[in-house]
Amino acid sequence: MKTFNISLFLLMVFLNCSAQENAIFRNSFFSTGFSQVKEAANFGLVFNGPAINYGMKWDRRNDKRMITYEFEIGVGIPFSKNIPALDIYIKPIDIAYMFRFNGLPGKLWIGPEFKFEYYYTIYPQLQSGFDYWFTNFSLGLNAHYAFNYKKSGFQIMLNTSLAGLTSRQPDYRDPYFFDIGFKHAVRHLHQDMIFASLVKYNAATLEILWKPEQNSRFSFGYQFRFSGYYQSPEFKKVSHSIMILFSKKNK
Repeated sequence: MKTFNISLFLLMVFLNCSAQENAIFRNSFFSTGFSQVKEAANFGLVFNGPAINYGMKWDRRNDKRMITYEFEIGVGIPFSKNIPALDIYIKPIDIAYMFRFNGLPGKLWIGPEFKFEYYYTIYPQLQSGFDYWFTNFSLGLNAHYAFNYKKSGFQIMLNTSLAGLTSRQPDYRDPYFFDIGFKHAVRHLHQDMIFASLVKYNAATLEILWKPEQNSRFSFGYQFRFSGYYQSPEFKKVSHSIMILFSKKNK
């Protein structure tokens, strides 16, 4: 409930700030690609496989600032030695407030970002009674660079966490006690949250978008995402995706 209240408050702040501007850009996007998950608590096996994500993003930009709000959900089925896993990704809120830096050929915005991310994985054939998760509520930096070349438009976006609250499953759990299920998942994702910085974890994303025509509503791009937790039990996830994005300007 506390997480929901915080999300609702941040969303209301975002909408209130956006309402003071003349236009909001709404973007819907799909991405599909390849992900790799290494969970130290699961024998250290590396799972590789396809994943698909969907999300929406609202942004308002002018000569002084850019405000963005984004959410995203995704699911993947990675394999290791022909053993499948179910990998779920949820980002219910991602807000960035960036300021414009002048003097460049294109347009550059840099500013703080706040986001919630949930990574949740189960291994039915290996650990049928246990779930594995990595949660981070992170404060970080977001940079957005946009420029035109001939008739095309390009955007490069980079963000990284600096510090926040994290949650991980314990190193050891009773093998005779099964704790998998929806109610357990909701509780586990917020369990024993502790403060962490770059020494303990990092969550970063790089996106490169290409718009064939500057006035086109469609963009195509590439996304690289990395998430890592460096304390025991260690966790690393890397994904490479191709994106299709549809934009609409609301006035």
